[in-house]
Amino acid sequence: MSETIDLSGRRALVTGAGRGIGRGIAHRLAAAGCHVAVNDIDPTTAERTAAEVAALGRRSAAIPGDLARVADVHDVCDRAADALGGVDILVNNAGVSLCRAIVDCTEEDWDRHLDVMAKATFLTMRRLAPAMMARGWGRIVNLGSYVAQMNSTTRFFGPYCAAKFAIVGLTQVAAQEFAPSVTVNAVGPGDVDTEMMAREWEVEGERRAMDPAAVKEEYRRRLLLGRFERPDDIAGAVLFLCSPLGDQVTGSHLIVSGGLPFRAA
Repeated sequence: MSETIDLSGRRALVTGAGRGIGRGIAHRLAAAGCHVAVNDIDPTTAERTAAEVAALGRRSAAIPGDLARVADVHDVCDRAADALGGVDILVNNAGVSLCRAIVDCTEEDWDRHLDVMAKATFLTMRRLAPAMMARGWGRIVNLGSYVAQMNSTTRFFGPYCAAKFAIVGLTQVAAQEFAPSVTVNAVGPGDVDTEMMAREWEVEGERRAMDPAAVKEEYRRRLLLGRFERPDDIAGAVLFLCSPLGDQVTGSHLIVSGGLPFRAA
């Protein structure tokens, strides 16, 4: 890149940042100069990531909360703004993933996916975007998915796919409504080597009577670029969208999937 990304003094809230992709995003933003408020449903992992941010010399705050609950969403947003003196960058990363056929899904399964991902994205943007617009600068990045594209959905992930399509739609509408001072984009990961992905390999292995390691290798072979993504790969895309290099990008769904849904020969 032709310039160093410097977000010194910017203040970010990253949801679901106790582990996996969210943790990687918190690290990347902090390394670029951001102060970071860390949300996670697990207080222990939230504290760990916040401590890692502080070790980089940034202000940080661990803010536990279950984003399926409206009161928790409002509390997380308000506490993040109080701890950092405002929120300039919002990354809606919190998510859940259940591998189950639609006919076997419960109403609770549906609600959990839509509440944690789509509804919480709506609520956090509604809570924090007005202050960003009033200050004249803001960046919002929502986590979509490669499955939230036409002809890319994945069986056994009905509620997940529905929630991710909803997030992409919200992103495109918000980009119009919050312009020109606030950009709103989505990043769509593929198969990222995380604890959540490992659970999918286990479930798929049980379904097909296969060793999870064999399932993992099968998944890897379908990647054009030959390796699973790491959390930092997704974090790099988020950092780009929050940086001056992404100033003219809004309303996009940037797919960072290693080539999915295409198959290597």
